[in-house]
Amino acid sequence: MPKLILNMEVKDWQTFEKIYVEGDNSNREKVGIKKIFIGQEENKPNKVHAIFDIPHSNSMREYVESPEVKKMVQDSGIKLETLGGVVCED
Repeated sequence: MPKLILNMEVKDWQTFEKIYVEGDNSNREKVGIKKIFIGQEENKPNKVHAIFDIPHSNSMREYVESPEVKKMVQDSGIKLETLGGVVCED
């Protein structure tokens, strides 16, 4: 199964954790996106790294096209200009 590795900056870790990490997990899992790890850097708490199992290379891109998910991403404080990622195979 492909893995998606993301890194980004967020406005505030606590807000991001509540809305994205905890609040959106079940919605991601419904479309086959499984969280392996989401965490912050030790000395930069608003710098976030995440790893997901994904069904196919475009699954996260397709997931974030939903208006509800776009709003959740905005509300969670993700700084989209800092978002980067790569899909890797086992």
